[in-house]
Amino acid sequence: MSNPSPTPELWNAVDHAFEDWLAPADDALNHATAAATRAGLPEIAVAPAQGRLLQVIARTIGARRILEIGTLAGYSAIWLARALPAGGRLVTLELDSARAEIARSNLAHAGLADRVDVVTGRAVDSLDAMITRGEAPYDLIFIDADKESCPQYLERAVALSRTGTLILVDNIVRRGRLIDANTGDAGVDGARKMMDMVAQHPRLEAAGVQTVGAKGYDGLLIARVTEGRDASTSTAHGTRPSDPLDISLAHNAWATRELLRVCEKLDDAQWHRRFDMGPGSLHDTLTHIVGAMLRWADRIDGPPRALRPSIEDGTQRSAAQLRTLLDDAAAALAASAGRARERGLDTALDVTLGGTPYHFTLGAMLVHVTTHGMHHRAQCLNMLRRLAAPGVSDALPELDVLEWHARA
Repeated sequence: MSNPSPTPELWNAVDHAFEDWLAPADDALNHATAAATRAGLPEIAVAPAQGRLLQVIARTIGARRILEIGTLAGYSAIWLARALPAGGRLVTLELDSARAEIARSNLAHAGLADRVDVVTGRAVDSLDAMITRGEAPYDLIFIDADKESCPQYLERAVALSRTGTLILVDNIVRRGRLIDANTGDAGVDGARKMMDMVAQHPRLEAAGVQTVGAKGYDGLLIARVTEGRDASTSTAHGTRPSDPLDISLAHNAWATRELLRVCEKLDDAQWHRRFDMGPGSLHDTLTHIVGAMLRWADRIDGPPRALRPSIEDGTQRSAAQLRTLLDDAAAALAASAGRARERGLDTALDVTLGGTPYHFTLGAMLVHVTTHGMHHRAQCLNMLRRLAAPGVSDALPELDVLEWHARA
């Protein structure tokens, strides 16, 4: 038999064969598809074979908390919700209230209403509200919404992730237009900007997969959230730093990250328990460390660069969310240090702290921000000991520079 030509008709036939073998339709899926058709919704839901892929991936990683951006009629939500174990939860975000009601009805018909929350409104606003509330991280995040907003969705998805979270983004190839910088299509431009972010992001490792089938020619981004790659273990050239300033900056980020990793084991009461030292709690003290790194990066760059808003604004964050901010802070501080070297570490700037003006050299500011972190980490270790939490207080990490150097 000769090899068949790879035509769209053949792609569709193979997709349908996969559906018959691996993802047969049932009453709930047929009901959701029919409801979407009656409502005149666009035919942009995932294909059955893709829905099955989402379900298999979710089960493979043992996802208990899933976030979906872009609900439509709830077809993909049914596949994802079916992958959840007992007690699992899916949150799916939909802009249009009428579509959200159709999705709720379809999920109820599928017997899944008790494990799915359909949230109506702009996804960016909903995501920001989730971050502000300090929601627990998600195990799997599926982004299947307007592509022009993909950069914003990705940024917030990482903030709602933990190490090991999978982020899947559908429809990224755009029938091959992804590689064209001059389409003038906002969706293509958004997908391209997102891909640039992924390529440069310190906490993402990713693969792109091209697909053909019932939905035509497109593709999927699969990104895994990692511990982060930055100056905490290496320089830009991939080698361990030997310069004392580089070591101080790298160790500062690493040691703070180690403490945040320990704090991820705590419950909410332990994370926010008040102590008679430092800023008062582990949450507040580690927020202070990370916030200082961000603002000193701005001060070191100096005018006309303005100070970014303080993160010590009363927002409650999880340890995992602070680790995401720490990665940004470490990268910003390392970049500022590089620019300070070029200007000369003996260059002095005027800095106002608490309404009082000071005159500091760039070198002094860089030394301050790293020793500032060391001082407050000692308070955190004391707080952790006083918690007397089994498996945490009796197993605290060594955070000195030589420990970092041995593990780098």
